[in-house]
Amino acid sequence: MLRTLCAAAIAVLTTLSFAVPSSALSCMPPSPESSFARYHAAPELYQVWSGRWIQTQPTPNLGGYVDPLSEAAPIPVLFYFRGRRVGPQGAFGRLRTFPVKVTPQCAGPWCASYPEGGDKAVAFFERPDHGPRRFEEGPCGGASFPRTTGNIQRVAACFTAGMCS
Repeated sequence: MLRTLCAAAIAVLTTLSFAVPSSALSCMPPSPESSFARYHAAPELYQVWSGRWIQTQPTPNLGGYVDPLSEAAPIPVLFYFRGRRVGPQGAFGRLRTFPVKVTPQCAGPWCASYPEGGDKAVAFFERPDHGPRRFEEGPCGGASFPRTTGNIQRVAACFTAGMCS
């Protein structure tokens, strides 16, 4: 009888612990170096650009829980980005404007936000074979950083020194 009672109590406690969602998302603060290493190791092709966001459409509200199983994920929104590529020598090349499909990622109720028009950033963009570049910021960040000389130099150092791999 005691064995049955203990087994029942453990089953109830286990069920309750899985039914209660965690109350906070814990993220390690991203850095330009850790992001460079992550995107460099990805099977997709990524480019780093320094510039500013140009908002072309209204963005939906991302508040609340987003369940990927119900396909209630954030809606991709087309933005433009105007800037220069970042490489071993820092920001280089002519100023370019290109379309970007922005899709914030979520982890339960915690979602990244859409960029604001005019925001200045150093950002990592996926460069697919066809269509616009893609930008997917996760709930913990790491796909973009404020556009500062220091952040541009930190990414450039990853290209030259290999200290970010």
